[in-house]
Amino acid sequence: MFLVLIGVLACIAAAVLTLGVRLMRAKTKIPVYPLGLALAVVGGVATVAFVAIFLVYGISALV
Repeated sequence: MFLVLIGVLACIAAAVLTLGVRLMRAKTKIPVYPLGLALAVVGGVATVAFVAIFLVYGISALV
């Protein structure tokens, strides 16, 4: 069950990363680039962290 939770959290973090990149590329009258950059950084770090936890826990469960 823990692996499912971590997998779901990794997918949510990847969605936040995607949203941040889309905001960075958006052509709007108000500046949303800083918000997009912040979301992209947070989403990227969280995605890497959750995938690393997923892999380490999954491999340790097999051993």
